[in-house]
Amino acid sequence: MIETSQLQTLVAVARAKSFSKAAEDLNVTQSAISQSIKNLENKIEVKLFKRSGKKVVLTPEGEKLFSLAAGFLTNLDDTLEEIQHDKDSMSGKVRIGTLIGVGKSWLAPEFLELSKNNPDLTVSVHLGFQEDLVREFENYRLDFLILPEDALPSVGEKVFLSEEKISLVFPKQHNFNIHEEMTIEELSELPTILFQEEDHLFLKWCRERYGKVPKKTIARFIVNSHGNMLQAVEQGLGVAVVPNHVLKRSYYRDRIGTLGGTFEVSNGKFYIVYHKDALELKRITETLKRLTSENNPLL
Repeated sequence: MIETSQLQTLVAVARAKSFSKAAEDLNVTQSAISQSIKNLENKIEVKLFKRSGKKVVLTPEGEKLFSLAAGFLTNLDDTLEEIQHDKDSMSGKVRIGTLIGVGKSWLAPEFLELSKNNPDLTVSVHLGFQEDLVREFENYRLDFLILPEDALPSVGEKVFLSEEKISLVFPKQHNFNIHEEMTIEELSELPTILFQEEDHLFLKWCRERYGKVPKKTIARFIVNSHGNMLQAVEQGLGVAVVPNHVLKRSYYRDRIGTLGGTFEVSNGKFYIVYHKDALELKRITETLKRLTSENNPLL
């Protein structure tokens, strides 16, 4: 593997056209310069310099490597300067990964506010499956993960964010005879709007409320969109179980009934995971502070 110091030596000699002048520029001995070039030539098995009178000039192979090395070192210097500048400011990039569903309906508005309030900050949101997100985080390609408790990786620092709740919703303008003493048998007689054939939120709500699931459901409408489910509820097609964070942001929230907080069911706790060694960056500490603030609408 070629070392960065060898590329720096190559560039210095090529520009100075002299081993001794390159040694002065780099503040090292001439023998160190000669040894570095020799080691580099042995490593790639080509001659990089040739004598031309009192000067040394690049061979054709040396010209190719010099062009690459000069560009690489310039980009490296620019990147290091940018990183050092970004360290103490709300600039640079923050990369956040979360699940597709909660990312779109729950977390995206908060990420938008974070970006809007910090014009020099790039907020990069990755929505995907938990296995892919965890792998990206473990490889340091994500700064934050926001995942349910049972999906957390074994690495990283974890901070509790919020508990997701789900509720049974029903149309206000239609007589569905929803009441607090309703039995699971009565529920199973109502037309139902499902996220999918085996709607896990609907089944989870039933298990928590009744200790069992209905023997049958009258599936009136099936659509894998909580927003469309709420629209169907508002139009009187049936009852449904949806996340509270979707309901709170929905256009239909005031046209739909619920049984109140007593009938809310937990759908699991969500945590923020971050790399502890990244806390030296202001953009990381400030993002973490904002996401865990008591004033955060996510909490």
